[in-house]
Amino acid sequence: MKKFIRHILGYFGYDIIKVVPTSFLKKEQPVTVGNYTITLPVQNPLIKTYATQKDFASEIGRLTGYVHHKYPGLIFVDIGANTGDTIATVKSVQDVPILAVEGDEFSFSYLKRNAAQFSNVHLVQQFLGEKSGTINVDLQKKGWNTTLIPNAGNEKVTIKTLDTVLEESSLSKPAMKLLKIDTEGFDTLIIRGATALIRETRPVIYFEYNRDNMEAIQENGLQTLLDLSREGYESILFFDDRGRFVVSGSLSNRELIQDLHDYADGRNGLIYYYNICLIHGSDADLAASIIAGERAFRKSQEPSK
Repeated sequence: MKKFIRHILGYFGYDIIKVVPTSFLKKEQPVTVGNYTITLPVQNPLIKTYATQKDFASEIGRLTGYVHHKYPGLIFVDIGANTGDTIATVKSVQDVPILAVEGDEFSFSYLKRNAAQFSNVHLVQQFLGEKSGTINVDLQKKGWNTTLIPNAGNEKVTIKTLDTVLEESSLSKPAMKLLKIDTEGFDTLIIRGATALIRETRPVIYFEYNRDNMEAIQENGLQTLLDLSREGYESILFFDDRGRFVVSGSLSNRELIQDLHDYADGRNGLIYYYNICLIHGSDADLAASIIAGERAFRKSQEPSK
């Protein structure tokens, strides 16, 4: 009967798709992330994401393992911490100290609740950018995927650079060897606001590279990406929007990077956006181990023949 109904609906261009059940009576829902359970507000799309992709963002946990192997004193820096799912992913692999930064007040309230089950997690409620100051913005997707659109609204938001936040922190900056950024288009602005950290610590940088989000705020992320070669970054790894390793190369190979940039232009490509991992030239051994590890993991996920 179900097949028959789908066949009839298909004639008119419709289909039946199973979705994550929700209730208008519920305000929040428990979600399993790695070895832990966190609580999310029902409007947060991560509920559906983790229900349909059990291993979503698991590459961040693996990256933590690779970096920790070389730098056992690692501090993980989580920018755009949302409600704490990345913390749960990282802590499932390695119990490292974490600095988590989230600007949205509503998401931060859940981040605070979820982080309480872990030790050595330092929370900062703050929006980050290229320069410190107060700007007018249009706040979109508030409370679940907050997106700042500068010079497009009347809400005033205080911005700080990551370097400023780290100066105000009592944590050891040299130990901050892994920096993750997921901030709805502000990722490369935040990188430009972390010059001191990048030059002094040379962290592995893992960030979302979403052209739709960047173009909405008129951000030229490609130029910032390429400019990092001048800071000594050499290895670049591209992951797809599900966190699956795609390809690695040299940051100096501008033709390859331009081609990959041109391809993932939003809805036109099969890959909507990338997650990019950058590794400094002084960590060539670490880059090799990450690339080998991700190739092996990708191979292990292939269906058996």
